[in-house]
Amino acid sequence: MVRTRSWWCLICGCFFWPIHAIIQEPQNVRLNSIMLNSVLLWDPSNFSEGNVTYTVQYKSSLKSSFTDLCRRIYFTECNISNTPKYSLSNLRIRAEFENKQSHWIYFNFTPFKDTIIIPPIVQITPTKPGILDVYLQSPPVILNNITYSLKNFYGSIVYKIKIWKNASEQVIDVTTPHTLYVISGLDTGITYCLKAQIFIEELNKSGEWSKATCTQTINSNNIVGTDQVTVTVIFLTVLAFIFFCGCMIGCIYHWIKYSFFPSYSLPQHFIQFLSHPYHSSQFLESQSQGEDHNYDTLTVLSEKSKLCNSESENKTNNMKQL
Repeated sequence: MVRTRSWWCLICGCFFWPIHAIIQEPQNVRLNSIMLNSVLLWDPSNFSEGNVTYTVQYKSSLKSSFTDLCRRIYFTECNISNTPKYSLSNLRIRAEFENKQSHWIYFNFTPFKDTIIIPPIVQITPTKPGILDVYLQSPPVILNNITYSLKNFYGSIVYKIKIWKNASEQVIDVTTPHTLYVISGLDTGITYCLKAQIFIEELNKSGEWSKATCTQTINSNNIVGTDQVTVTVIFLTVLAFIFFCGCMIGCIYHWIKYSFFPSYSLPQHFIQFLSHPYHSSQFLESQSQGEDHNYDTLTVLSEKSKLCNSESENKTNNMKQL
């Protein structure tokens, strides 16, 4: 009886299996995740009866059931960037046609571990002989049209730098957490090349290397001429500034003078008197010494008194005539 039942199950399984697996599963399932922007890709199923759709679901380690990310889509890709960034996500995908489905294909993914970190932005500036200033900038993370810094997702970010002479195999390795790093002790007038990458210490995770950027250090023989030009420019700038300040002070002084201290002229006899003050001083000095002087009587008459005197003289003359 048991043997008969097992054979019956085997026959039923062989009969129903082709019906369930009539649609081929998605092929070559792969992940493309760059700077936490993640897309699940696959090759289409081989099915000739009609257009196949696909459903992608995920379940995090904190949940017990699957949630749809993309449901019955015709495209062979699904954006999965909204999955949790720090926990393991169990993904599964299947092909569907009407009421038929393929088997699930499973895929595990942890975004902040599995994503690719693109190279930093590198800029090199020669400042002094044998010295290069290296400016580093981590690329932004853009999720749902919102820009984030890479440090919003990773706690410890450092930059690894490789620098070498052009056409030389000797490489200098440098690690720095700063966005500005000064490389000194280099040969003057020599071309150096540099590339950098982001390294996440907590995950021991390395980003991609940037393209090599080459520049030439300053030649020490050119420093004298450069310094002379710089000194000349500074000197002329200071002279122009002093001249400008002098003109401004002069204008302000004249404005204050004519606004608060307006100019006026004294009468001419005051000016003559003030220009010969020694007459009054000689008079006072003679008075103080007690000298005798004869002076004529000086009478000052006004216009009215002159008129009165002339009338009195006329009356006197008329009386004499009588």
